[in-house]
Amino acid sequence: MSRLEERLNRIDQRLDEIHAMLVRLMAFQVAETSEHAPEIAQSVEVIEAEIAALSSDPREAQYHAALEWAAAGRASDLSGIDLSGCVLRHVDLKDAQLAGANLTRADLTGANMGRVVLYEALMERVQLSRADLAKANLENAALSYANLSYAKLEGATLRYANLTRANLYGANLGGADLSGARLHRANLAAANLANASLSRQQLAGASTLEGATMPDGRPFDGDYELYAR
Repeated sequence: MSRLEERLNRIDQRLDEIHAMLVRLMAFQVAETSEHAPEIAQSVEVIEAEIAALSSDPREAQYHAALEWAAAGRASDLSGIDLSGCVLRHVDLKDAQLAGANLTRADLTGANMGRVVLYEALMERVQLSRADLAKANLENAALSYANLSYAKLEGATLRYANLTRANLYGANLGGADLSGARLHRANLAAANLANASLSRQQLAGASTLEGATMPDGRPFDGDYELYAR
């Protein structure tokens, strides 16, 4: 069970306890006896505190869980976490488990995310400029319109990822596995694709490869064909 699921279960348990306290409070009020006044006051205070805690934005707790993940020992599972729209520039999430996470429109500029697991993560329009994603698992990730300019993606797994219109300008994809990835209208200008796994058809679908290093090691010269080195 992920940390997020555990947190939701705890919230459900507390809601059940609050409901039980409310039932007791109503019973005391119906009795209208002064002997229960201190107990009623105490119950009201407890209920108000619990409601205040539960009324806070759960996404705020998730944001802090990600922000403080490295300092907390790097042990917790962040799979399924919702960080959409969060600003986490230069955050340290190296080796984190973020499978199925929602990072839509999040700002992770310069983040340290080497070997992170982002399998099937939602990452449309995410900001990952200059982020370190070396050897990261981004298989089946949704990265359309993502900004990955100058990102470090050496040895990363991007199998079947959707990189439609993604900005990969100057990105280092050396040795990356892009098998089956969708690169329609992606910007691969100045990108390093040396030893990357992808097809001629994928390359032809990109918007530009100007200044890029091809998988066979040669500078792009208008020829999408991949030649043996």
